[in-house]
Amino acid sequence: MRAVVCQHAELQVAELPEPEPGRGQVRLNVLRCGICGSDLHARTGMDHWAEMAERSGYSRFARSEEPVVFGHEFCGEVAEYGPRSRANVPTGTPVVALPVLRGSQGVDTIGLSQHAPGAYAEQLLIEESLMMAVPNGLAPEVAALTEPMAVAWHAVNRGEVGKRTTAVVIGCGPIGLAVILVLKARGVRKVVASDFSPARRALATACGADVVMDPGKASPFGATQRKGQLDDMAQALELA
Repeated sequence: MRAVVCQHAELQVAELPEPEPGRGQVRLNVLRCGICGSDLHARTGMDHWAEMAERSGYSRFARSEEPVVFGHEFCGEVAEYGPRSRANVPTGTPVVALPVLRGSQGVDTIGLSQHAPGAYAEQLLIEESLMMAVPNGLAPEVAALTEPMAVAWHAVNRGEVGKRTTAVVIGCGPIGLAVILVLKARGVRKVVASDFSPARRALATACGADVVMDPGKASPFGATQRKGQLDDMAQALELA
């Protein structure tokens, strides 16, 4: 199969063996794959990330001297099940999956480890237990946004933002824009977005932000109602 391989920060198309699904794994034919900011940074900075990962106990993160296939925001169709799989989803069904893969040496990050090649390829392996069928009629290029949108969904859940809460989004890159979309989908009445880039501020407006600000000119926190909010560390310690 063909795949885009990154090695020493250089990208090239290479022929690789078709992946063989192991126990509880599924082989997918890739339909669409997004380019994440993590991929862009990893191309030149993966060694630094690998060192941080190793200090935390994970030693199989991608290294620059290794041929690595990026791509963790993907949609594919089921091609083959590995042994001991339930195979509840019919072959040919479009699916998405959490980008982690369990193997004999532990769990690896799909697209950011040589041991779990990503979706910049014609095929890849995923974990059956982390696979979700795409709803009927949803385009694969939209389904491929499941992973980044899940990051935004998780952030809003953790933030416990209510409809009457003023939400401030600092930075309007792809994840910041996704957070704005999720906040407005949740019915949050006032979303303040802040970014130095005029183009990103325009995108924030298109995504539904109610107030869009240039932080070089004014603080986004000035657009919020201060009642019940903390302004500095001294107030936080007093509250404690």
